[in-house]
Amino acid sequence: SISAPPATPCKSPEIPALSPLNGSTRTLKTLFSLALSATIVFTKMIQNYALKTISQNPNALSTVGPLFFASLKDRPSGYLNTPLTVVAAGLAKWLDIYSGVLMVRVLLSWFPNIPWDRQPLSAIRDLCDPYLNLFRNIIPPIFDTLDVSPLLAFAVLGTLGSILNNSRGMY
Repeated sequence: SISAPPATPCKSPEIPALSPLNGSTRTLKTLFSLALSATIVFTKMIQNYALKTISQNPNALSTVGPLFFASLKDRPSGYLNTPLTVVAAGLAKWLDIYSGVLMVRVLLSWFPNIPWDRQPLSAIRDLCDPYLNLFRNIIPPIFDTLDVSPLLAFAVLGTLGSILNNSRGMY
């Protein structure tokens, strides 16, 4: 007698859940949330320290003014530390960092066998390509191979950085 082979259950192929946060976007979100959490904790620590200091020594608040103006003594005349200058300094520093990341992206684009789908390269690509695509739409590649649009991208970043650096000391 011939018997039928034992039946094996059919497994349907697993379909990965589509997540709006994948790969580098999830990594950037995690880094941003960690930085935000650390900022909140640091702010609370400073706030608690200030409240403890003021409760122990009520005259501590009256010494803050002279110390602040003494710290401004080394600055050139006409320089103010206003919220606008602080924002300009922060943006200028951010543009410097972004220019460095953009330089890494452009240099790595010279190597054709780089695995752009792996971290941290996919994060660099996701950070830089939207900005570079703005200029790729303006300047087409020369001979269909040489992309000179990053030159204009660096020129714009450099101009913005110099404007921000010069605006800090004008008030």
